[in-house]
Amino acid sequence: MLALHQGGGSGAVNSVLRLALGLRDAGLAVHLVCPPGSPVERDARAGGVTVHPVPLARQSRLRNAGDLRALLTRHSVDVVDSHGSRDREALTWLALARRLPVPLVLTRRSYPRSTRLETWCAGRAAQRIVALSEPVAEVLIRLGTPADKIIVIHNGLLADRVDQPVAAESLEQWRERIGWEPSRRTIGVVARPKDQAILLEALSLVETPVRLVLAGLDGQALTAPLPPIPDRHAVVRLPFDPDIRPLYDLLEVALHPSRYDAFPQAVLEALALGKPVIASRASGNAVIIRDGVDGLLVEPVAPRAWASALDRVLRDGALALRLSESGRRRAREDFPLARTVERTIAMYREVVGRSP
Repeated sequence: MLALHQGGGSGAVNSVLRLALGLRDAGLAVHLVCPPGSPVERDARAGGVTVHPVPLARQSRLRNAGDLRALLTRHSVDVVDSHGSRDREALTWLALARRLPVPLVLTRRSYPRSTRLETWCAGRAAQRIVALSEPVAEVLIRLGTPADKIIVIHNGLLADRVDQPVAAESLEQWRERIGWEPSRRTIGVVARPKDQAILLEALSLVETPVRLVLAGLDGQALTAPLPPIPDRHAVVRLPFDPDIRPLYDLLEVALHPSRYDAFPQAVLEALALGKPVIASRASGNAVIIRDGVDGLLVEPVAPRAWASALDRVLRDGALALRLSESGRRRAREDFPLARTVERTIAMYREVVGRSP
């Protein structure tokens, strides 16, 4: 059973959905716990996965634990794998209280921000802790997680998302949406709010005229006044849109300013589509990208470094082409989803085999 309290279209949610579908295709009987009425519930049902819509409320550990235990007593499963914070808290409590009837796996899909006590308790409750990247594993160990319980299983590229055809009509609609015109080079970020403010600050130092598209914003990141932007540049801010694929075809460079992504799907997707990628030298970015080979890594909160890297890629066509070709191979050959599914199944078998 996979448990996830999130239901939106983030990279983490899409990764869990594709993992569930991959496990099902490999012959496992998969149960997915997710928010009722969510996109992930709809897509999982459409893919033939058994779905259990359970609302897990914020700051309701005991109530959530009761709901999950009731579900587990009604359905026979061999292992439960938690992929979100609320389900992790509830399942950790059940395991420590000896009320969890099956082995527990905790998959950390984001950079650990739990307290040392919470991380220590989770490390004692779970049979295995899956870290999506080596930096995440290192932080978990520093916070008290037993090293022998941690296994690193990288995210796999969701090739079906990037390889879908783009209609000419959709591409034209996106051109109009971002105000595309040839006098500015189009660059962009496809991600929830992260360190986009660093890019806005860097624009005053970028000499090449650019149109910076920030897609996936919400709240203040979407509506707050922008800092002063030089007239040679333009900035477009957009809310989350699940049909983001056509935008990639308009980007000359993809950016990922984030210090806390465990193993970002946005980076894998941009690389797989042959986009030169510039990303923060941090966490999962630095695992996926070999600096100067598959993309460029820059200091996370250094506007001058971002500006220099941008001008360098936009001015050097040979460099952009080399990064594009190497990045495409890196994403598609080194991080296939099939490998993620295979390693996950092997881990489940090992956990179940050790369970009394």
